Amino acid sequence: MPAVRCARILLVTLLSAAMPCAFAQAWDDVAPDAAGSAAIQLPVDEQVEAAVAAVLVPTLGSEFGEAMLELRLGDARAEVTGARDHVVHGVGQLRLTGDGGADDWLAFRYRTRYDPVFATAGYPEIMLGGDGAGEDEHFVPNDAGLLVELEARVGAELEAYPGAGRVFLQLDDISSMQSGKRFIRIEAHGLADFGPGGNTSARIDALYDLHAHAWLSVEHALGPNINALGDFATAGP
Repeated sequence: MPAVRCARILLVTLLSAAMPCAFAQAWDDVAPDAAGSAAIQLPVDEQVEAAVAAVLVPTLGSEFGEAMLELRLGDARAEVTGARDHVVHGVGQLRLTGDGGADDWLAFRYRTRYDPVFATAGYPEIMLGGDGAGEDEHFVPNDAGLLVELEARVGAELEAYPGAGRVFLQLDDISSMQSGKRFIRIEAHGLADFGPGGNTSARIDALYDLHAHAWLSVEHALGPNINALGDFATAGP
């Protein structure tokens, strides 16, 4: 993945409706339901925000080649199902500033486990893009040139599997969402054809930087493994 030239990671602002809450006490005050379990949604306080930011910054920095980032967090909630079983989920925005400080922000969503005893957050799950809810996000026509590049890139990665041989991608459900004038997120679903090895469903989620003319992130996932034919290994991660 091409790395954007970088200097350091910059955490600028945390924008959140911070409200004080005592998770342990809140859990004690909630009665279990008829099935013997309970789940509540709570706003997060500044301590939780700091713990979440501490894991989001390096994770996003690694995702973008340790590029200089500005990060701001929006609304977040904590799903509490036990005294130490907390899952924090929320939204945020990031901006790459290592190349002169472009004004375009890219929305993202995240989930991470939080331990109220040690006040630490675990490795976060991050989904780039806000599915149209982010600032200045809008759907755009699919770019044929970018799709050709994307298919070739993912195809080469799949062909690197031991014994895979030639792999053909057939993408039928494709959407492109642009954030500002800089980022395009492409989400595609279809089939990965491994020839004699059979085929399986495939999903691609990619982010392209129109300023740098580079792919910032390309992730793919295959469906359940399929039976191999001959000496071919199973198709799947």
